[in-house]
Amino acid sequence: MIDSLMLCGIGLLAGCLLTVMFIPLVHERAVRLTMRRLADAMPLTASEIRAEKDLLRAQFAVALRHLEVNIEDLKEKSAGQLIRIGRHAAEINRLRLELDRRATHILALQARDHVRRSITRKVVKILLYIYTRSKRRARLRLGAARGAATNIARAA
Repeated sequence: MIDSLMLCGIGLLAGCLLTVMFIPLVHERAVRLTMRRLADAMPLTASEIRAEKDLLRAQFAVALRHLEVNIEDLKEKSAGQLIRIGRHAAEINRLRLELDRRATHILALQARDHVRRSITRKVVKILLYIYTRSKRRARLRLGAARGAATNIARAA
């Protein structure tokens, strides 16, 4: 039992020894990579600083120009849309005037039709009155003629 414990202890010590040997190598690599990243991130000379500023200015100028172009495009679009809206408004006004003119024309035709109907009704009433009056007179004459004929026949 002690043999196995001793073997485990020896293995653990060997692993720790190997780890202690490789840690400086890994640490050196990490330090080297970190130093390289820091050196790349930090400009070393004044000319590099100026170049970086110039690059930032150029990028800003390009972005600003893109925004100006977009603004000009939007202004052109809005002007075109305003022109289109004006045309549509003019067309709407023209159609409204046409609708009003036609509605007035329809009302005039309806009024004329109403007058014609009322005149037609009055003419029909007058004709019916004249017809019934003439029928009544004819009946009265016929009745008078029959009465006279019966009187003549009675007298004869």
